[in-house]
Amino acid sequence: MVLKIVKNIWKHKALLFMALPAIILLILFAYVPMAGLVVAFKKFNYVDGLFKSPWNGLENFRYLFMVGDTAWRLTRNTVGYYLLFTVLGTIGNVAIAIGINEMIHKKTAKYFQTFMILPTFISYIAIAFIVDAFLQSDIGIINRILIFLGGENISFYQSPEYWPIILTVVKLWKSMGYGSVLYLSALAGFDQQIYEAAAIDGANARQKLFRITLPKLVPTIVVMTLLGLGNIMHSDTGLFYQVTQNNGMLYPTTQVLDSFVLNALMKNTDYGLTSAATFYQSVVGLILVLVTNWIIRKKSPDNALF
Repeated sequence: MVLKIVKNIWKHKALLFMALPAIILLILFAYVPMAGLVVAFKKFNYVDGLFKSPWNGLENFRYLFMVGDTAWRLTRNTVGYYLLFTVLGTIGNVAIAIGINEMIHKKTAKYFQTFMILPTFISYIAIAFIVDAFLQSDIGIINRILIFLGGENISFYQSPEYWPIILTVVKLWKSMGYGSVLYLSALAGFDQQIYEAAAIDGANARQKLFRITLPKLVPTIVVMTLLGLGNIMHSDTGLFYQVTQNNGMLYPTTQVLDSFVLNALMKNTDYGLTSAATFYQSVVGLILVLVTNWIIRKKSPDNALF
């Protein structure tokens, strides 16, 4: 068996040599840092270092899960926003891709696609100022409109109930244009003869959409969902930390695990607690990927990731 593996490696040595830089980077940035997972089970201090710091068992996890409703709130917000962004984002990405693909004037389609992608390159620091201009209590654009229409002034930065909608709008506005590129590429690779045959058979645009286009996009949607599922417990820190201005009054609906870890690192040096939170993120993400892939493999083996 070992000899067979060695022969196979030598046979494909050129391909392995080409992949070597990527393999080295993967090891350095994905596997070597795993040694730091031990911090989640230790009372870490700089004097003793990573491996000599005293063990404290599951104390860091106990603090995370037993202090109030912190763990439940962070998990609920993280998973809830992921599902919301994934469902609405996928629908928006596919809709934009199909819309651009169906445009008759291809030059106009390119301009429209460029316009949709532009928000991707705007940093969340700039977006935070834009959002603030809309939401300020006294001079914000939305409050000015509400007052003009006879409504009341809303203190958005003191009202956490509005922020699931606000964050969803900001996230979709920033990411949908770029997210549609992959689906647009998939549409460009479809065999146009299928559409021509459907037109000859009398299929209208709606029937082509639901009988040809969407079914052929399903494998791409499934793969993208599975690939993104590994990050279900990881959130866009810029969105949840900067756009909300890390306002403590908004934590009930805006604080997620990533922003909690960042906030904890900036306010104290309890690396054990923050490591426990990130370890919890990774374990839950791994379980969800495995379970979801198993379900898809049972229902549609061809669409499973592995």
